[in-house]
Amino acid sequence: MSTRKDRLRSFLSGATPPEPGGQASAPSSPEGAPAASIAAPSPRRATSAAVKAMGLTLGSLSQEAEEAGKLRELLAAGEHVVELDPNLLERSPFLDRLSDGARNDEDFETLKASMAEHGQQVPVLVRPHPDPERAARGIYQIAYGHRRAQAARELGRPVRAVVRTLDDAGLAMAQGKENAERRALSFIERAFFAKALLDHGFDRATAQAALAVHKSEMSRLLQVTEKVPLDIVQAIGPAPKAGRPRWMELGELLSADRGVARHEIGMRHFRDADSDTRFQHLFDRLQAAAHKRGQEAAKAGRQARRIADGEGRVLGELAAAGKATRLTIPDSAGTGFADYVAAELPRLHAAFRAGQGNNVQDET
Repeated sequence: MSTRKDRLRSFLSGATPPEPGGQASAPSSPEGAPAASIAAPSPRRATSAAVKAMGLTLGSLSQEAEEAGKLRELLAAGEHVVELDPNLLERSPFLDRLSDGARNDEDFETLKASMAEHGQQVPVLVRPHPDPERAARGIYQIAYGHRRAQAARELGRPVRAVVRTLDDAGLAMAQGKENAERRALSFIERAFFAKALLDHGFDRATAQAALAVHKSEMSRLLQVTEKVPLDIVQAIGPAPKAGRPRWMELGELLSADRGVARHEIGMRHFRDADSDTRFQHLFDRLQAAAHKRGQEAAKAGRQARRIADGEGRVLGELAAAGKATRLTIPDSAGTGFADYVAAELPRLHAAFRAGQGNNVQDET
């Protein structure tokens, strides 16, 4: 029976590979007659484990066929595959993935094991470094294939790569196209990829083409990047289960208390969790802090101080509201009284400041 590599080699050569699990034709006898057939055992119902294993095998073969097809397209286009030292490859200047090796990427170890057993089937795409000095030292920038390059780096193997001269726009387009075809970016990764492109001077039309999104979707992506700082996003990771509504909610909570957020991301239980759990830890912590502030504000409101004249008539009410104090003047205090107090505030504040100055002089 053919091995995986045999099937892959047949695919690349254009020959029709044998069907997976297909039965070879029976050998002939010297006289040309078919050999005696062996009675097949009675069929038995496959166990769920066997069915699952068959599904995994077929899925693996399908992926290998796709990779072989991609490689054949590159070769047909006249691309030359070379081997490069993975330590001479730098990431794309446009941030997309928030994963780094196995961190925040549960499929990385599977990719690494596959490359260890079968080798790197599909080359990465790189360009000579745009900095002439770094290019002279043989350093390249990766357009796509960061995960394969990292796996090769950890395995201590050279990286199979196609070297192509690309400007920034060409690199961004290739990077975006590959992301769409292979492991999909999470919502927050797509959002900051869009921001990175705009920050590097691309117009929105180019960024939209790289991400294959419409104008309205681009606006939604960028709204989140305005509310959630990059350092918080990098601490959380891609959080693939969190979509735009959850990130927007997190952004609203962050606007009220980033100090609590930075304390939470420094906690060990946060760092040791997976990306989606880190998101939930931070969301819960910020939500609890917001609830506590609401309770404190309500308590302060209940303790409002009333201001009355000598006859007991209420002229106003003072109530704490966060870091401010609110003065409420009822209509019963008299028409125009609120305007009168507002006009007198500058004079009263000047007298207050002058009194503070005198107190300081007395203390000295």
